[in-house]
Parts: sequence; structure tokens; C-alpha cells
Amino acid sequence: MNGAIMAAMSGNQIKERLERDLGFEANRARLLTELAASTEIGTYWERKGLPIFDEKVYTSLAKSALVAGLAGRQKLSDQIFKLVMDVPKKIDLTEVVIEISALVLEHQKTLNLSRNRASCVNAHLNVLEPERSLPQTYSPFLSPDDLKSYTSESKSLLKRNVASSMDFSKWVKDVHELLSSVSAGDATGDNEEDLFESVSKKGLISRKAISTYFKQWELFALEKLGPSFSIEVKENDASPLTGRLNALEGGASRTWTTMLEDITDVRTSANFQKRVSSVTEHVTTTAVVKNLLSYDLELNGRPLKLQLSSSTSPEMVFQFMKAMKAQFVVYGGKGQFNVSFQTGNAMITASLSNATKSDLKKIEEILLELQ
Repeated sequence: MNGAIMAAMSGNQIKERLERDLGFEANRARLLTELAASTEIGTYWERKGLPIFDEKVYTSLAKSALVAGLAGRQKLSDQIFKLVMDVPKKIDLTEVVIEISALVLEHQKTLNLSRNRASCVNAHLNVLEPERSLPQTYSPFLSPDDLKSYTSESKSLLKRNVASSMDFSKWVKDVHELLSSVSAGDATGDNEEDLFESVSKKGLISRKAISTYFKQWELFALEKLGPSFSIEVKENDASPLTGRLNALEGGASRTWTTMLEDITDVRTSANFQKRVSSVTEHVTTTAVVKNLLSYDLELNGRPLKLQLSSSTSPEMVFQFMKAMKAQFVVYGGKGQFNVSFQTGNAMITASLSNATKSDLKKIEEILLELQ
């Protein structure tokens, strides 16, 4: 860098800049992955011959698909089955849910990189909160004297004058040394049980992970503020997250052929196969709900909504009544009274406002009449 070094900064000013940059980067990662995923879902949707929707619909699908774990896959499944009421015979919506889940996996990796980096950086920023985060997190694991010493060190780091590249590098390392000291806490053993115990306690970082935390923290600080102190970070040395976000911001998107190849590759992986089983199970339940028969009736001037599948039997009505009576025990008598009962491929639901005990018998009679 040929320009002059910027004016000296205090440790506190550096901390505040890094906090802002971390928030900006996390938001950037979220928006860019959502945009890329929604664009690719739109392409997939059209190529599959599904009904065309507004871009907002694909954005909503992308947000659901990017949610980690079973919750995201269930939300995606619910949305797709509600969106597509009349499905061409050649299209299996279960497959659509699975393939979209596979399609967005690459973007989930980007979000995971962002979350992991944020966790490592935030751990360092938290020890630079001597009046709040540091004592709140670490006081259970430190003696009063140690806590007082680390708090004093934190305040000293915030007040330190940083005026050169050497100052900056030392400040970054000293912050990490503080984190390493306070997170070690009482985890001073060397065996695996001690390491597991330390990482299981909120705020403590095992010695196996501490080097990773430092790498993430140092690289983030150098990328964001290094140039201000004449420290150049070359593109090849930057975080993988930075490269991914720059590519997404440049408008990089996969072709239809590439998407199909990536979906196939992901679907054949062992980890993804485990996810597919939970998706399939939930989609089966969703299909049951979709095929319910709905009845909008009236009971003593109040709207009564009943839903039941064609496979409902008198025995199931009896089981439903037991569930409804149990729910009525905790029902306050005001507002909407909702009950749902499912067994196998059969389901019954009932919804009535301001329900009374005498209404339960009437609902039973109506359900038996609908058999």
C-alpha cells in the first residue's frame, strides 16, 4: 500500500470498527445467499414445469431452505405443498423438496462459514467488554482475583494506542492471549475428558479449538483493518468466506446443467441421505394434511371448522374425543379452542371459539355423522 498510515487508533476504536464490520459481513452473507438461492430456485422451478410465481415466492422458499436442520426442511416442505395444489402427474413434490434442499446446500455452506467466523470473532470482542460480557461469561469459572486481573487487562487493551502495523499485530495477538487465558478457566487437564468438559461450558474454548479461533480472529482483523496500518492481505490469503461473498456479489450463478450436476452429487452423499429420510417422513405427513376433508359448520351461532381424512373410523373419533377432553381441561373458556389428533394416515382437527363442555358432545355426534 502506497498511501500514508492513518492516524493512530485506540483499542476501543478498533473494537468498535470490527464490531460494525462483523455485523455488516453477516448481513451481507445473508442477503447474498438468499438472492443467489432464490434465483436458482426460480430457474429450477421453471425447468421442472411447475406453476410460475412472483420472485417474492422464490425468495420466501430460499429463506426457508437456508434454515439449518429439520426445521428448515419442514418449513420448505409446508410451503411447497401449499403453493402447488394441482401437480402434473410426472412431478413428485417430495422430490422437489429434496432437490431444492440439495440445491441450496452450497449456499448453506457459505452461511455456515459466516456463522463460524462470527463466533470466533465475537469470542474475542466479548473479552473486550470488561464491564459486561467478560464478567457475565467467565465469573463462574474464575477466582475473584483472576477476574479482577483479566478485567484490568481488558481495559488496558481498550485504552492502548495503536499507531503502526507492529502495534496492530501485537494488539490482535494480545486480545487473543486474553481470550485464551480466561477461556482456559479451570480446564487445566490434558486428557480428552478435560477438553470435552471445557468446551461444554458456555464461554470456555477447548485447547483443541483455540488455535482455530485465533486464525479466524487474526484474519478477520487483518482483512478489515490491516490496510489502515499498511498491512496488505492478498486475495489468496483471504478467508474462503470473503472469496465466496465476492463471487456472489459479482453475480456468479450456476447454470441449469451445473445445478443438476450439483444436485446429483449432493444427493449421493451419505450425510444428505440421512436428511432425506426426515424430509420424506415430513412430506408424507404434509400430504395427509393436504388431503383432509374440510367442513365449515355452525354450532350455537359460532363457526365450527372440522377436518378429517377419508380413513377416519369411529374408533379414531373415540380417541379424538379423549384428546379433546384432555385439551379442554387446560382451556380457559375464551378464545379459539383448537384440537388436532393424528394416527398413521388419518387425522381429525376441530376449531371452535368460546367452547363449552356441552359443545364436546355435539362435536362427537357431528363427527360420527360424517363417517
